[in-house]
Amino acid sequence: MNKSSSGNRLLGRSEVARLFGVSPSTVTRWADAGLIPSTKTLGGHRRYDATVITELMHRFREETITMEELVLGVPAMWADHHVLAVRSTLLALDGIDDVQASSAFKTVRVTFDANRISSQIIVMALLDAGYAPAGFDGSEVTVPVSNGKADPGWTVLATRAIQTNPADMAMSGEFRKY
Repeated sequence: MNKSSSGNRLLGRSEVARLFGVSPSTVTRWADAGLIPSTKTLGGHRRYDATVITELMHRFREETITMEELVLGVPAMWADHHVLAVRSTLLALDGIDDVQASSAFKTVRVTFDANRISSQIIVMALLDAGYAPAGFDGSEVTVPVSNGKADPGWTVLATRAIQTNPADMAMSGEFRKY
């Protein structure tokens, strides 16, 4: 097989990795998963057809996802079961990539695809779930914002309950929204 002939040019995994901006082991995982076609040489090395890789690169560039990040203060999120409720509400929406919620900072950081969902829909989902972001319920609440570090409560406290005891819920009164 002539590596330099037009139309039959084969690329090594490091060349493919450089084109996609990933590590060579990622290219191998993609080939093992069947995401990119490859052939093996007699020595067992993978080679990738340059025309197929070029076509994939063009498709990859056309389908580039525009990810945005939205940080909201959520004053009603004061316990871990609220964090779980907010996460499940937001992760159920199409276009949400990641949700980081903190009851210590009372913030929600949402990473989402702006081509598939808008920030208004995210805010409306939180409002419908009973977790009005600061400023959206008519009140002005000062919410501590994370400085980029993880929620200190998870690392400082040894044990952490992730659900409220049903007996505590029954005794808490009608004034709280769950």
